[in-house]
Amino acid sequence: MAPYYRKFENFQAPGPSIERLGINTAYINEAVHGHGGPINASLSPFYTPVQQAWAPTLANLGLAPNGDPRDGVSLGGYTNPMVMTIGKAQRSFAGNSYWKPFAQRPNLHTITKAVVQNVVFSSNSSGELVATGLNFSVDGKSYIAKSTKEVIVSGGTMKSPQMLELSGIGGAELLNSFGMKTLIDNPNVGENFQDHPQCGVPFVPNTGELTFDELYDPERNAYWTKVYDQNHTGILAGGISQTAQLSWSQILGPEKKNRPSEMVAKLYNGSEGRPGLKAQLDLTAKKLLDPNEQAVQTSGTAGNGGKPKPREENKRAFIGGFVAHPFSRGYIHIKSKDAADDPKFDPRYLSHPLDFEVLKDLQFFSLNISTTPPMSHHLQGNGTVLVPPLKELNDSTVRKLINAGFITGWHVVGSCAMMPRDQGGVVDPRLRVYGTKNVRVVDASIVPLHVRGNTVSLTYAIAEKAADLIKQDLNGTVVGTAGAPRPFTGFANTISASGSLLLMACIAVLTIRYGG
Repeated sequence: MAPYYRKFENFQAPGPSIERLGINTAYINEAVHGHGGPINASLSPFYTPVQQAWAPTLANLGLAPNGDPRDGVSLGGYTNPMVMTIGKAQRSFAGNSYWKPFAQRPNLHTITKAVVQNVVFSSNSSGELVATGLNFSVDGKSYIAKSTKEVIVSGGTMKSPQMLELSGIGGAELLNSFGMKTLIDNPNVGENFQDHPQCGVPFVPNTGELTFDELYDPERNAYWTKVYDQNHTGILAGGISQTAQLSWSQILGPEKKNRPSEMVAKLYNGSEGRPGLKAQLDLTAKKLLDPNEQAVQTSGTAGNGGKPKPREENKRAFIGGFVAHPFSRGYIHIKSKDAADDPKFDPRYLSHPLDFEVLKDLQFFSLNISTTPPMSHHLQGNGTVLVPPLKELNDSTVRKLINAGFITGWHVVGSCAMMPRDQGGVVDPRLRVYGTKNVRVVDASIVPLHVRGNTVSLTYAIAEKAADLIKQDLNGTVVGTAGAPRPFTGFANTISASGSLLLMACIAVLTIRYGG
């Protein structure tokens, strides 16, 4: 997959202005980044003082980055690039980078506000289901889209399993309960859901400290809007970009060096759940015990995260993060035959006790960061003053904090996993749905085991890889992962059934972008 991470990216190296802000860029290894791809990546032109203190604080804790996180193995704290165009401080995303340049092409038709009801199938002599199109509606009016080549399902982790189940692909018991005909009995559809559960400790910043809470004050918001419009900088050009990939042992004191092995031995017995899950969790347990493997991602930002009254006493600084490789698994399944009904969803966050223990240790580690200079210089009591009603961190208060305040990481994957079918899989290594000839799932739902960081790069890389797989299978000219594309004209009558513009743009545009 590494070539496809580089293929979508256009890394824009930081200029002298970033160095003047004190942002460490020495970790950047341009060889692991892409150049010339559709999605721009660059460092933000603006950071609050709390953000500027992040990397030096981690370095003072002995946790400076030991490489570029883009290589997939490095650990440490750093300021990460964002999907942003340098000089403009504008987000670079599928809509403006993949879709818009090709929106007027005659072989690309984008239909918005469409609800896909189901994929339409016939069967071939080999007993495989052959997709011939799909049923969808717009503003209550029904339509049929016909396909002679491929149907690409890219509704995302939340919607792709729903599309398959509504099309008769899923667990027979579930489908029968709604009076639906089962075309392919595969109870793995909708299972294996994973996310990064996250939680943070709220600290009180010093009086006058610049935080993102300013945006909730109408006067300050107007000021920063003017700064952005005139100079493409300021708070509106920033974001949460201070992170650290750390192993479990790195967030523990030397007196707790045996805690990971003790907790894994106590809470994981190696015989969990459905087929294939044991292999996944064995690998996850191995990562947790390895001091050179990431277990958590921690971050810090100055801002409340929710709308406060614009007063000084409502300002917040959060230090926290998420469990990178969760043990917990949830599910997503239909709750009716109507595609307009959202599916039944149980993420089962923190249902495995190991996830809770790792997240708990990460909250305690937040205090190490807050009380270490230069971060401590920006927080009241040198980083010891917590936002009421929280007064101190101990086992009891941290448990209450997590139970009351943990949230999704918005990094959902896994519900149509690419694994052997008898081990929990829904799609094969070429992303085809098992039992079908020409239906693929192309989105983050195919990821069998969660990745160590955010999922935006992952999704773009999956889409680029899928585009090449499809071209190969249609016997067209294969586009390499480097160099100029060569002509390819084989995608007329290929349909992307997508639940979002981002995913549709990643897939539908990628699959025809080299077309004639």
